[in-house]
Amino acid sequence: MSSTRRMGNSEQLAYCAAHHLPQNATQQWLHLQDYPLPYFVDMRHHTPYPQPIGNAQVLLEATLDCTDLVLVAPLYWYSLPVHAKHYLDYWSAWLRTPNLDFREQMRRKTLWSIVVSSGDQSETNPLEQSLMLTANYLRMTWGGLLYGTGSRPNDIQDDKQALERAKVFFQGNKSSPEKPSVLMPRMKISPQD
Repeated sequence: MSSTRRMGNSEQLAYCAAHHLPQNATQQWLHLQDYPLPYFVDMRHHTPYPQPIGNAQVLLEATLDCTDLVLVAPLYWYSLPVHAKHYLDYWSAWLRTPNLDFREQMRRKTLWSIVVSSGDQSETNPLEQSLMLTANYLRMTWGGLLYGTGSRPNDIQDDKQALERAKVFFQGNKSSPEKPSVLMPRMKISPQD
């Protein structure tokens, strides 16, 4: 039912935005489907969460190591694709993992999102509200959402307004990202991306 798509519209828009970061900005690009996670199980009322291992440890370390975290995704049913949602579910475990102090480490970071869809930008409101609430809950800074229009491969190249907004997107906050981790969920969804 789902497959990956490299260099889809949202990824292209993210590269356009990242191209305008300061030259000294360190970037780490991770495609979440390359780091599959076991199904998330809510254990908070039964037992402590174990220390992350494998792909969960890789994603945790990347998350904690960045100053800014950018979720890049096609809009899928007014929300994030499964890989991104699954990754965020793991934040619930990391909040409760002994000796991580995840909440305290996240509060110094900025959360951003880059989204492409074939519909109207208002359709991203549920996704944006969810991420804003997530940032607020962890006392992160909400950097904003960059929206572009596209359905077929490379359609984003015709959205001149989105490409112009991408040039200044990371300037919308008080400081540009110094060390962003760009987490790129990818799913092939109908013909949209």
